[in-house]
Amino acid sequence: MSSRNPTTLETIAMLPSLTHMWLLYKTKRYKELVYVFNRALRNTKQKRSAFEGYTPTEHDVFVCTYAKSGTYWTMQIALQIAHYGEAEFEHIHDVIPWPDVFMPTAIRLEDSKAQTQSPTGLRVIKTHLESEFVPYHPSAKYIVIVRDPKEAFVSSYFFAKALSPFGPMEFSVEDWMELFLANQLPYDSWAAHAASFWSWHQRPNVLYLRFDEMKRDHSGTCQRIAAFMGVKLTDAQLQKVLEKSSFQYMKDIDHKFTPSMPMVVRNQADPVMIRRGQSGGANELLSAEQQALIDRFCQAELRRLDSDFLYSEMFQLAVPAPELLAQYA
Repeated sequence: MSSRNPTTLETIAMLPSLTHMWLLYKTKRYKELVYVFNRALRNTKQKRSAFEGYTPTEHDVFVCTYAKSGTYWTMQIALQIAHYGEAEFEHIHDVIPWPDVFMPTAIRLEDSKAQTQSPTGLRVIKTHLESEFVPYHPSAKYIVIVRDPKEAFVSSYFFAKALSPFGPMEFSVEDWMELFLANQLPYDSWAAHAASFWSWHQRPNVLYLRFDEMKRDHSGTCQRIAAFMGVKLTDAQLQKVLEKSSFQYMKDIDHKFTPSMPMVVRNQADPVMIRRGQSGGANELLSAEQQALIDRFCQAELRRLDSDFLYSEMFQLAVPAPELLAQYA
């Protein structure tokens, strides 16, 4: 009935990888550092261990997202709904477990405190894992958010510069694109995540939402999530949920959402979790050609995965650039 965090021996076993990553960081070989990170921490064995032995219950509300896709915003909405707009915390992972990642200060999955202290009896669980690694149970609830990969790419690029445990990293957009097109971002493959949860999207206990639609109708989104969770909010309670999940409110307490990862050396460039809070911002970083490249790559990956995910209906396609995209035809 419990999840499993790395044991002391397993943590020690990671030290050679940490040493390797440190050397790569000191020599500014950041792309190679990401590859080593993925091999050490984002492998299938690690993913399978995240929820090992855990059976979800009717008290569980999973927030399932690819990274940088409105995760903390959705977590805050669901948490405030579960607490009728009155949830307070020093850090959100004091009350929301994240079994994918070992954070010594985070509440563990098997800790019932978050559920017993919730006035609705509901507790929220965060995961970035693909659906095959997330335990499914018809009694639990699953909120799945999908975001245009072009936007997720931009958000991840700015976030990743401060993601290293050793200090700030400098990636060129081209380097980050190379990692994305190799499915080697620290967040794994966007297409694999999208395809995996698309296979769940018609299940009655799964609420499948698009990030851009959520941003267009904040109030409607909160009401829809509340109805899905089976929570009836008064007008006053809804207003509290809306206030506490507003961009400015969350921006003002950004430190309460920044993951508390084990740090080998303090990274002074802490990642900013609540950066822009907008949809449609791919132009901020990417040319039309680069955006089209991402579109074409993700569509090809979805076909390779035999997924019928409705990419061209979900997202606005960038202007094609045949001379750059021919290799993905």
